[in-house]
Amino acid sequence: MTQHPLSIKDGVLNTRYFSHYDQEYGKKKEVNPSEEAIDKIEDHLSTLQGKMQMMMLQRGENLEQMENLREQTKHEGLIAYEKFINDKKRQNTKDLIIEAYEGVLTHNREDEKNVLNKQRFTEYEKNRPPQDNWYEMKSSGFQKELYRNRVALKPNNSNAVYLENLQDQNLY
Repeated sequence: MTQHPLSIKDGVLNTRYFSHYDQEYGKKKEVNPSEEAIDKIEDHLSTLQGKMQMMMLQRGENLEQMENLREQTKHEGLIAYEKFINDKKRQNTKDLIIEAYEGVLTHNREDEKNVLNKQRFTEYEKNRPPQDNWYEMKSSGFQKELYRNRVALKPNNSNAVYLENLQDQNLY
């Protein structure tokens, strides 16, 4: 548990010693997702700032100009933020949230429709009627066409009804 270089480590010779000095060790700590997100954003910003400083130094620009520019944009950003927050005429936040959810749902509906249409195409290809003159084929596709012929000959014309339902564009 200690980090001192001369101390004896707890796991010497696999003794499985449990230290009672740090009672919180090993317990789950409550994680706040907001704090994690803020930490990640701050880390990302610091890396971006470091990259920007390196690029400006490589170009031979002055760091004082960069600091002045940063302060100016920070000040302009704070003014724009305060103006946005204090604007009473802006859109209702509930409407914005609903629009965002509707956009996500529309995108998911399109993805679902594409997946269903792909599945419909594979089902149609599996159950479609055989090619013309399939019985004269001498290639490896003869067995597939024979299977399709057997499927097409189901009683009560059920395969044709199934294929007609698959081709209905209003279905999905």
